[in-house]
Amino acid sequence: MTADAERLRQDGHRIEKWSLGWMVLSLALWAWFGYRFMLDEDRGFPGPAEGGRELAGILALAVVPTIITAATLVYARVLFRLARRTGSEAG
Repeated sequence: MTADAERLRQDGHRIEKWSLGWMVLSLALWAWFGYRFMLDEDRGFPGPAEGGRELAGILALAVVPTIITAATLVYARVLFRLARRTGSEAG
């Protein structure tokens, strides 16, 4: 395996670790959103939801790391494929 392919593979592993961290954060935020949503459901709906803005904010906070997780996972897969292609071209 060439030095370039090895470097791409190492970068792919590093990015993959970062994506796992983003995934944990994302899951925690989605769990928080679900908990708050169920808390509002238990109160009933006599009028407009009191925590509607809070729920929208938590939802927005949950969506951002979810998108980052997907992007970093795709980037890691691209790096792994580039490493494999670079290694096969050299050999």
